[in-house]
Amino acid sequence: LGPRQFSASTFSSQRLSRAPPPRLAAMASPADKVKIVKKRMKKFPRFQADRFKRMNQSWRKPRGIDGRVRRKFKGSTIIPNIGYGSDKKTRFRL
Repeated sequence: LGPRQFSASTFSSQRLSRAPPPRLAAMASPADKVKIVKKRMKKFPRFQADRFKRMNQSWRKPRGIDGRVRRKFKGSTIIPNIGYGSDKKTRFRL
């Protein structure tokens, strides 16, 4: 037989002589089975950061006297507040 040419007997002898694959240990699980509830997965973008390339997307509190976001008008960007916080026991878990 040349290279890359195998007979059926070659495979059958390998199959018979092969030992079963070793069993892997079970995956680690958390000690407490608290259900993780994420109230909000999306980021809070900075108001009007999508309009200007020079403006960073990270959140800044709006402080203008006429700001729609600060005054919480309907349909405007929402402000992060304490109600979006996660459960203290599961806060930094994914």
